[in-house]
Amino acid sequence: MKSFPVFERLDVNEYGLYPGPADGPAGLHIECRPGLTLVVGANGLGKTTLITLLFRLLTGPSDIPQLGVGDELGFRRLAASPIPPFQRGIFANRLSTRAVGATARIEFLLGSTKITVERRLDNLAIVNAKVGDVETDDETSYQAEVAKAAGLGSFGDFILMLRYLVFYFEDRRALVWDPSAQRQLLRMLFLPPDLAQRWTELERSILQNDSRMRNFQAVVGKEEKLLTKGLAKITDGVALGAELQALETLQETSRERLEDLESYTDELDKQRQDARLSSLRVKQDREARFRALEHAKLLAIEARFPGRLETGRYMVAHLMSEHDCLVCGTHAPEAAQMYADRLSSGKCVVCDSDLEKSEQIVEARQVADERVAKTAHQMEQADRELATTTREREMAEAQFDTHTAEMTQLRSEIATRSARLTQIVEMLPPDEAALRQQRTELAAIRGRLETMKAELAAERATFRKFVEECTEALLSSSAEIVATFEQFAGKFLSERVSLTWTSRPAAVGQGGEAIPFPAFELNMSGSDFSDTVRRAGPDDVSESQREFIDLAFRMSLMRTAGQGAAGLVIDTPESSLDAVFAKRAGDVLLRFGDEPGNTVLVTSNLVEGSLLPTLINGIAATPEKAERLVDLFEIARPTAAVAADREEYDQLREKLFEPLQ
Repeated sequence: MKSFPVFERLDVNEYGLYPGPADGPAGLHIECRPGLTLVVGANGLGKTTLITLLFRLLTGPSDIPQLGVGDELGFRRLAASPIPPFQRGIFANRLSTRAVGATARIEFLLGSTKITVERRLDNLAIVNAKVGDVETDDETSYQAEVAKAAGLGSFGDFILMLRYLVFYFEDRRALVWDPSAQRQLLRMLFLPPDLAQRWTELERSILQNDSRMRNFQAVVGKEEKLLTKGLAKITDGVALGAELQALETLQETSRERLEDLESYTDELDKQRQDARLSSLRVKQDREARFRALEHAKLLAIEARFPGRLETGRYMVAHLMSEHDCLVCGTHAPEAAQMYADRLSSGKCVVCDSDLEKSEQIVEARQVADERVAKTAHQMEQADRELATTTREREMAEAQFDTHTAEMTQLRSEIATRSARLTQIVEMLPPDEAALRQQRTELAAIRGRLETMKAELAAERATFRKFVEECTEALLSSSAEIVATFEQFAGKFLSERVSLTWTSRPAAVGQGGEAIPFPAFELNMSGSDFSDTVRRAGPDDVSESQREFIDLAFRMSLMRTAGQGAAGLVIDTPESSLDAVFAKRAGDVLLRFGDEPGNTVLVTSNLVEGSLLPTLINGIAATPEKAERLVDLFEIARPTAAVAADREEYDQLREKLFEPLQ
């Protein structure tokens, strides 16, 4: 399980953008209690600066290069690297004083670990930091301790956690439609740190070796063209010429056949992946039906215990589900099977008597037994479907293996002929010495190229097997993610929405077969559809739906992967929400903050509509309502526009903040 940041306190001192209230302490000071903290301002008062400041206090002068560039995360190097000097001055650039002497300090939790870090705002350097009992002013030491406290394999993964889950930035990615980001998040959140790090190491090694191999292949291609020209000049009539020509013809035929086979390798691989995906989906369905059957059995047990015999009911149910006796602690699967047999035969699970004689429980038992029979029948269907999809998967994999075996044989024949061609050239007359030398050198670099290809293929095969094993492990978390997403999304939207567990093939590098990576797809109902249909991209839903489908997906990942509380930092997209949808959004944000220990920091412009009143009414119901509202009109340095329209802003503030009085 992973630990997400839970913010407790932020202090910003001597930073000119936040001089502080006229009748209060200088600077910006926010105490984030469990629940919602609302930051209200206007354009130019520092809402985005505040969110960026929170992010940079945690990450310091480090980031993942080009993380915000391009449409997909892809296979970018996900290690934390120092950011350029001009980016370290992000807060200094906003002030004429260059933020000299300005500092910011944040307190937050990662699980049970208390972390405090203070940084200079002119260059993001650490002033001091404390992670648990470890005090340091060294960035490397701080990063290692934070990654460890979060349960992650690297500080780069901690940055991914912040950018893709904790902080809801204005330039955020729509994770539901970004399979490359999903695979990295699933890797980071649901694999142990050592396996998550192993994943990234294998990816990086393949990408580096793929680039090196392609560069070397270009050199071999140039040398082959030169050699072909030289072979064309061999004098006709030389005894070896006929064999040389015959071998070259065979060589060309084999290469053409190899190219033909390679041309539809991807199609066979796709068939294999589709069969494997079907098998995975049926496994997931079978798991759901298995849980339904177990639940039906528990209800059947309950029906056999009249009155208030809760203790006996609980003991029998626990023995049948866990195979452990609560009385003596013995692991007793045989006893569990005995109870199950009695249950299926309509007998009393305690004394094995015929329940038809017991009028007080016969009616409830019949209803419960019918449910058991129905779910057991569904379970049998699921087992048959799983057997069918397993056979189809095995057939597809066998066809693919036969295909690859033929390609391997052809490559071997080509290599054998190449060796013979080298021998022939070596037997040419002395005046062909230059050609022989050229052929010798080409043979050497061809051998090196084939070695590089073989090593790269072995790496890809290792990584593919590793991903398949990890996907099987991730499958155990998929049902909870799907269920949690439907809970959150159902509170946001009127339409029915759901996630489907799937896989998305992607090639690691520019060669080799695609590897199926785990991912989720979105299905949603609509006015023109009688049932849910796949929504393939963000343009398939409205702007309001897109914003909060993505937020629901983030929340579901955090709840499923996290241990304990979690924090969210959100810059609300007020302009994209209609009035009804905005109120729902406010209610869901409040409910997320109501979960034990969770903190939600929301920033918003001072706008009319239903979102702000919903959030303000939510914090007005708490004992600490005064501390939960951060009014940048009082704390931040006013812009010219705010100063000019101050009276109008104050009237709107007075109206909106009335529940807090």
